[in-house]
Amino acid sequence: MKDSDLKIKVCGMRNEENIRSLIQLNPDYIGFILYAGSKRYPGDDYSLNVDIPDEIQKVGVFVNALIPEIFNWINRLNLQLVQLHGNESPEYCYELKKMDIRIIKSFGIDNDFDFSVLEPYLSCCDYFLFDTKTDLHGGSGLQFDWNILKRYKANIPIFLSGGIGPDDNETLLNFKTLVNIFGIDINSRFEIQPGLKNIAALKSFFQNLRSN
Repeated sequence: MKDSDLKIKVCGMRNEENIRSLIQLNPDYIGFILYAGSKRYPGDDYSLNVDIPDEIQKVGVFVNALIPEIFNWINRLNLQLVQLHGNESPEYCYELKKMDIRIIKSFGIDNDFDFSVLEPYLSCCDYFLFDTKTDLHGGSGLQFDWNILKRYKANIPIFLSGGIGPDDNETLLNFKTLVNIFGIDINSRFEIQPGLKNIAALKSFFQNLRSN
């Protein structure tokens, strides 16, 4: 795969056999939603007994969590990145960055989104993730108008999220020529049930996206 290709993050994983099947597709990132309010939360006692190759990076998704809680999960699951999907402040992000934690900061997007709110985060985040703005913390299955991202002018690499489904390959590839998207985040529209992915649908999606 070329370096210029879209990176693929599959989020909301927890079932070990499902994770083993996903590994065979070689995603770039696997995400674990470590927020107790999510229907994809794996549980307080969750441990990962799957040998995930080093080239597949593990991401923990948190919503307004206490920093010690984040450290606990980093150590337990050997996470490489932390995704902040709540109302975390730039000061909060700086506290994590001081401890060499790589950060994906999520923002909910609607037609009125003001990109100037990103400015305080530019020096404390490694990536931005743009999701559909809803009352949920992700996983809505809804898409926002991607054309809004044409207004994005910062240099922080971005993940596109929010309702990306099996039929969006061509649209994604065409859109990448307009906006420099680093990667995509896929979840609910590839699920059999919350936390369990349709591997056949993912395989087809991966092949179509990576063959272009």
